[in-house]
Amino acid sequence: MRYEWLDEQVDEIIRLYVDEDQSMQSIADEFDVSSGTIRKRLLENDVSTRPEGSRYVWLDDHTEDIVERYTEKGESLQTIATNYGTSADAIKRRLLESNVELRDPPSEPDDLGFTPAQVSIVVGELLGDGCLYQMESGSCVFQVTNNKREHVAHVKRRLPDGLISSGQPYSVTRSNAFTDGDYTQWVIRSRVQPLFRELYDTWYESYEDRHRKVVPENYKLDETALLHWYWGDGNCILRDSGAPRVSFATHGFPEDSVKTLQSELESLGYANYTVKQKGVTNGSGLGIRLRDGSSRHFIGQFGPRNVVSEYDYKFPTVER
Repeated sequence: MRYEWLDEQVDEIIRLYVDEDQSMQSIADEFDVSSGTIRKRLLENDVSTRPEGSRYVWLDDHTEDIVERYTEKGESLQTIATNYGTSADAIKRRLLESNVELRDPPSEPDDLGFTPAQVSIVVGELLGDGCLYQMESGSCVFQVTNNKREHVAHVKRRLPDGLISSGQPYSVTRSNAFTDGDYTQWVIRSRVQPLFRELYDTWYESYEDRHRKVVPENYKLDETALLHWYWGDGNCILRDSGAPRVSFATHGFPEDSVKTLQSELESLGYANYTVKQKGVTNGSGLGIRLRDGSSRHFIGQFGPRNVVSEYDYKFPTVER
């Protein structure tokens, strides 16, 4: 049974789960539904779920490190939150409970605050066609360009209010190098945020006369980032046998980054291998493919979670 009235409470459910650290069961009790129903709503809205009851204990066990990072190392609430996979509000509460006096907000661009799911969305887009631009001041903005308007509009909706102006997404028309026609792309571009500068320091490196995207060695892929990565740079074809073949266009990443992504996919249960593409000059030329069983499992897992109808073709019906 789908409780349609619960659809109107999705933002509150996400707030209780992500910002207030409440368990799925406690939220379910509040709305008089099952915890499975709450879990489904979270997954439908790109929110990665955690093991029941783990977050409070896990953060409490690391209070000393959280305090040290904030008071001695000078790390921001968002930086610490990103490291621990929680929200800045949750870190703030741990510090206040430890009688730590909070610093005044920096005079630089105000920090809107990102939930763990929102950080995963940004990173998932970076794995695809999303990018960070660093300005002369050192501040950074986040941009997503895609030929699917629904995709960029969905990303905008899921990120903090006020991050992207009301007039976006906007369209740009470009000439097609392979045909005589033009094509349209849709763009969202954010305001400056401290988080983006922090991400730029780990997701970009100097290479020859430019900066290129890399995947940090210690990066941990989650399902939210994986779905956004697949939307942007993934594909699925059905072979003559009817078996699906899922692939990711990682050709532009250096080889070490591709290996990191392979390892992370393996850790999520998706066996994979690489395929070399000839003629790639900016990157390793290595694409990632999931093995047969993993491709089938991937489509089965993420097909029901696809909320961008323009990408229905990426989740074909697979016969058992």
